[in-house]
Amino acid sequence: MVRSVHCWRTGLLSLCLLACSAAANPPSGEGQVYSTWDVFEPDKCASIWLIKRHVDPGAVFRFYPRGEAIAEGIAFDTPDARFRRYHDRSTFETLLQHHNLDDPKARDLGRLMHDIEVNVWERKALGETREVEAALQRLLDDGTPERMVALCLDYFDRLSLPFLSDGP
Repeated sequence: MVRSVHCWRTGLLSLCLLACSAAANPPSGEGQVYSTWDVFEPDKCASIWLIKRHVDPGAVFRFYPRGEAIAEGIAFDTPDARFRRYHDRSTFETLLQHHNLDDPKARDLGRLMHDIEVNVWERKALGETREVEAALQRLLDDGTPERMVALCLDYFDRLSLPFLSDGP
């Protein structure tokens, strides 16, 4: 009896590990799962764009209620995530640095996200910062997470500002 309970537990544990692995590593042709909280703000929006356009075009996003532990995928833009805001860089910049991305538009957007997320109390370094931040806040007012992802991608695909090295 004890042996069969042990086998049952081992089998269940193996099944759970297999399911979690499959969720984080989708079949070939699909991207990784990226997970975050369901609260949208400029840095998260820009990070979603960076992931889809420069890191993992097939990325799938999962959203959890704010404060809930991330149960699957690659966590980003949450306090315990590897890819998050730090005292000296935004989530976007953390992703940019980790993936060694050198795209001119991505670099310039990194400067913009730094100005929005990190340079909170100081005078803004870029003249466009307040305008972009306000436009994103209006854009992200409400909607489903799936709609927010589509809006973020569209916004940053079209964004072309004087300080950007490269147009969309």
